[in-house]
Amino acid sequence: MSKKKFSVIIPASKNETNFSLLKTLKNRFAHFEIILVIDASHQLNIDTLNEINLNTNKLIKVENSTRGKALNAGAEQATNDYVWFLHIDSNIDKIQIDDFDRLKKNSLGYFKLAFDNKRNFINAKGANVRSGMFDLPFGDQSFLLSKNLYHLIGRFDEQLKEGEDHKFIWDAKALGVEIMEITREIKTSARKYDDDSMGQTFKTLFKTVKQAFGFKSERIKNIYCFFTKDPKSPDSKTRLRKAVNDNELINNFNSHCLNILKKNILDLDKPENKIVIINSGTNNNYLDQLGLSKYSIINLPSLELGKAMEEVYELCSPFADYFIMAGSDIPQLETHHLIEAVTQLKKYDSFIIPSADGGFCCFSSKLKTIENIFNKVTYGTKTVFEEFVKNLYNYKKADYSLIDVDTLQDLQNMYSELKAYKNINTEQKALIDFIDKRKYH
Repeated sequence: MSKKKFSVIIPASKNETNFSLLKTLKNRFAHFEIILVIDASHQLNIDTLNEINLNTNKLIKVENSTRGKALNAGAEQATNDYVWFLHIDSNIDKIQIDDFDRLKKNSLGYFKLAFDNKRNFINAKGANVRSGMFDLPFGDQSFLLSKNLYHLIGRFDEQLKEGEDHKFIWDAKALGVEIMEITREIKTSARKYDDDSMGQTFKTLFKTVKQAFGFKSERIKNIYCFFTKDPKSPDSKTRLRKAVNDNELINNFNSHCLNILKKNILDLDKPENKIVIINSGTNNNYLDQLGLSKYSIINLPSLELGKAMEEVYELCSPFADYFIMAGSDIPQLETHHLIEAVTQLKKYDSFIIPSADGGFCCFSSKLKTIENIFNKVTYGTKTVFEEFVKNLYNYKKADYSLIDVDTLQDLQNMYSELKAYKNINTEQKALIDFIDKRKYH
């Protein structure tokens, strides 16, 4: 049995009639979670539906499905730590259970390609040369990776009618993810080559080159991680909620903070930057409503802050020159602070912006081996900053502090400082106007 637990995600078009792969998976890898994703318009007869239900753990129906939408929908409901994106027409007879343990934690794995028709040997050879020389496997070779790495790369493009697998690989390459071949063959159908093998080969080659020019992107240098909560969550601003006894006020305050965050994210949305949103819950609806769902979203529910920061650092820091993380509820935190968090790393190993309550609201580093420092601190105290920097060397402390609003006094102090700003942005002004109306200052 594989030490890694996989969720197998299999998209099927509305015209698919052959679901025999599901039984093969169930018989050979019974401990894997099997997820079939089909277009909602697919009319399944009773016998087929019974066959599917017998051999899958989950059946997901997606309206107006594209392959990208289907793959993402399956991954969202996957419960295991690793995902295997697999085509419905794949033949997996040669794949063995120990193949899955060869996958490295921070790598994207794929299998060598073979076609079920020996006449297409040259096509398979070409695909394997392309994959090996240029790290460009396609979806019919199947992709295997950790679920968190999938979220970091940033989901499949749901707007593409074709080439979503190609784009996903280029997005992974921009992060510097290792693309690794698992030297076992997976067979796929050669039916698209049946009528015009040579023509289809040149067509595929042309698309590959064209898509490469469109999908290739600049190497990621900076990963910005923002920790967020649902603005209506009772776990957000618990002390402030208790102090003012006005949930509507806190919900709206949180929403204004998220609008400020959104502005910062849009300002930072450049080819050299990767934006990652760390959601403390499992519901991303509020991020969808803000228009932030196109960015990488990682859900870490029920994790204490120190553990969450450690996990995010372990996931992200290997893939960029600079790693930056910040809170989402500091109204004074602006884009220029977040850019400073990067520029200071040209002189220092780490940079930290303290908060007025003895904590910190932004931390950046170019170090790759400091995952253990995050859990050495007791959060929620007035000594967080002091405890944290004890574990750092060659760091720079910002010569200012920002207010992390946790109490009524914090809210009032933040209001006074923000009100005095000469250059207040539109989102900050909207927050001030809201507080003016509620008269909590």
